[in-house]
Amino acid sequence: MKVINYDFENVGGLLQVIAVSPTSFLRIRKDYNAGLNYLELRDRENIISIPVYANDTYIYNEDKEVNDAGDCWNVSIEGVIPKLSSVNNQLMETLERGLWYVLAVDGNGQVHWCGQEDALMLFATNKTSGRSVSERNGTSFTFTCVQDEPTIYISGLEELEA
Repeated sequence: MKVINYDFENVGGLLQVIAVSPTSFLRIRKDYNAGLNYLELRDRENIISIPVYANDTYIYNEDKEVNDAGDCWNVSIEGVIPKLSSVNNQLMETLERGLWYVLAVDGNGQVHWCGQEDALMLFATNKTSGRSVSERNGTSFTFTCVQDEPTIYISGLEELEA
């Protein structure tokens, strides 16, 4: 009998979001003996890191559905980039005009590879100044895609962060 493992040291939210251009992606290398997946990149030039603002502003969702075409997974990553500013404008426009693979590092340090060759993630934004001083001024964003397989867990992300 197989048993699902419950780990009660469980932290929500995301620690990091990294958008990877399809031109930078080479492959996912699978270690079948260890059951691990490793990300291999061509270059790091077209990779954009989105720092996590606060632990209540980023969320990763992966919802499995069954429809007429079979199984599919609706993947979304949402967050807030604080303060509308010209400093980030060019990177935001690059994200808005492209399709992306996304690495989402959750609160437990698990790295989710989101997007597939035929189902890349779309970046959409909503910019607001807020109505009052107490409201957040910034850009809410969402990466979304519908893929025919679940996301992949990636090991060895430390190499990318170096």
